[in-house]
Amino acid sequence: MHKKPKLLIIGAGVAGLSAGIYAQMNGFDATIYEMHRLPGGLCTSWRRRGYVFDGAVRYLTSLCPNMKSNQLWDELGILDDTSIHFYDELLCIEGSDGRKLHIYTDVDRLEAHLLDLAPGDEAVIREFTAGIRDFKRLDLPVDLTAGDILELANMGREMVPVLLPTLRWYGSTLLDFAQRFKEPLLREGLPLFFQFAPDDFPMMLCLSTLAMMNDREAGYPLGGSLPIAKALEARYLSLGGTVHYRSKVRQVLVADDRAYGLELADGEFVSGDIILSAADGHSTVYDLLGGKYTDRKLDEIYQGGMTPSKSILQVSLGVAMDFSDQPPTINFPLAEPVWLGNLRHERLSVKHYCFDPSMAPQGKSALTLWIEADYDYWKWLRGDPQRYARQKDEVAEIVIEQLDQRYPGLRGAVEVVDVATPVTHERYTGNWRGAFAGWALTRRKMSFMMGTGMPKTLPGLAGFYMNGQWVEPGGNVELSCGSGRDVIKDICKDLGIPFVPDIVER
Repeated sequence: MHKKPKLLIIGAGVAGLSAGIYAQMNGFDATIYEMHRLPGGLCTSWRRRGYVFDGAVRYLTSLCPNMKSNQLWDELGILDDTSIHFYDELLCIEGSDGRKLHIYTDVDRLEAHLLDLAPGDEAVIREFTAGIRDFKRLDLPVDLTAGDILELANMGREMVPVLLPTLRWYGSTLLDFAQRFKEPLLREGLPLFFQFAPDDFPMMLCLSTLAMMNDREAGYPLGGSLPIAKALEARYLSLGGTVHYRSKVRQVLVADDRAYGLELADGEFVSGDIILSAADGHSTVYDLLGGKYTDRKLDEIYQGGMTPSKSILQVSLGVAMDFSDQPPTINFPLAEPVWLGNLRHERLSVKHYCFDPSMAPQGKSALTLWIEADYDYWKWLRGDPQRYARQKDEVAEIVIEQLDQRYPGLRGAVEVVDVATPVTHERYTGNWRGAFAGWALTRRKMSFMMGTGMPKTLPGLAGFYMNGQWVEPGGNVELSCGSGRDVIKDICKDLGIPFVPDIVER
């Protein structure tokens, strides 16, 4: 009997857990080392006095059993007992004049609403909704990136049904398209479709997202983020994998330009045949490996060639008020700008989870707000714990005051307050500058997503691989899970062994 290759994985986020699952399926002996005490990384939620605050999932995609990419969920086997909430309305964007743009998930209803708001923009509106209908034919392959010419050709054939829409919309940005409307509410509101969207956010991602929502290929898993992570962990452990929590990796051990083990923060040394980092890309390349295995292209990416997603404050409130009659997310302007930390804000975006009974006691609501933040400012504040705590309290107070103006009586209904800063995200997940989703959704990022992705190996270093949202740009749960599949497939190919994913029986 051949000895099982020993695979050491850094990070028990969804990318690391997925890689561990596929590794165990394919005859590896996988062990994961995680700095936190829980699985999931950024895919997490936390309980505070009867309320659950979610830090990640707003929806998952590839949920339709007829989709090719749904094979990923079949193989991971983590959604079989999960109920899905499909949104009728994804969000509401309020204009500076008080009127509201409702982003309905049914394309016909959305089209009728837009025509009612802006009859003078009929031609642009119908172009927009025609684009959504075109991308209803999009059926992404389960493999994220092609490993060889044959696989690339197969992926190309699978994209044929949406080839013309892809060519039509590839160079268009959401901001540029929005400026074609004459109606101020649409010009102002559409660029807010994705919170924190950069100026070059690809229009194609907006259209394809709405197409998936329309077809109920995307929805919210009841229970939120942490149950997904725990389901991945359970699947991995059932296959014989091992996880060591509270085991932060200090460095990757290298000899003769080959990775052979890990040094943990407590001084322990562990050796393996292959090392896989599913952790933060920047810290992996420049800290765990000391920046010794890079090239000009990789340095350019991390030094400004690709834009990280925003550093954020997450303000979470448990309130004894029922928000179930409100849109699940509402983005609204403030009467006067406010300073939250050291940044000026003219809008707030509030999410509620009343469609998920597990998130709050009956008749009450868990609210979350994501707010752009300056990592360096909060890192500086963290040097003085009392000052840091005072600033967090001040942010919460300002947010509560603004919400109380909009929803009278909210201040008196607040039962729980929780504020997470970029430093919180960094401390629990190791994510570079507390970025919440890897790389920002730019046109360059989309080109990586549609092409070969970023290299999963580093120049000049053998026995070492990377995966996750810094390698397979996407920044969501399903793409991070898919990156685990892709990297193990690559490792199997490099070792000359077959890659055999198992389908979990329903």
